[in-house]
Amino acid sequence: MKLPIVYSSYMGTFFQKCKLQIEGLAYVLPAETPELLSRGAILVDLREELETRITAFGLEKIIYMPYSCFEKCWQTLPENQPLILADSVGLHSKEAMVFLMSKGYEDTASLAGGFADWMKDGYPVKAGKYAPLNGPCPCMIVPRERENNS
Repeated sequence: MKLPIVYSSYMGTFFQKCKLQIEGLAYVLPAETPELLSRGAILVDLREELETRITAFGLEKIIYMPYSCFEKCWQTLPENQPLILADSVGLHSKEAMVFLMSKGYEDTASLAGGFADWMKDGYPVKAGKYAPLNGPCPCMIVPRERENNS
């Protein structure tokens, strides 16, 4: 799915103080995210279900909306709360952010570096149902369910 990119000349005020601003778009660094979340922002995880079932953001307030469903489901996102869009590395989240801005969402930002930088920088993550993918070659990679040691 390729969403149209339409740059908006107006960015809401919630993300104005973020360190990384490019062409009127806000990119939130992982280090800035906890404070923004405590002020009312919501993280929207755009990764596909298989990815989130392996490892997920260790956050309580999060919306899961796979990018493959984004074009159909975006209208369910709250318009009155700042949204931080996140994917694996920050590519789809930029497209989704620009799309939402074209639809009137003002306070949106993209998580710079996505889940990869979030995890690399040591922010909370939680294990999902599946263990990391494994297999002797890419054609044989399959998820393994974690053993329940409870």
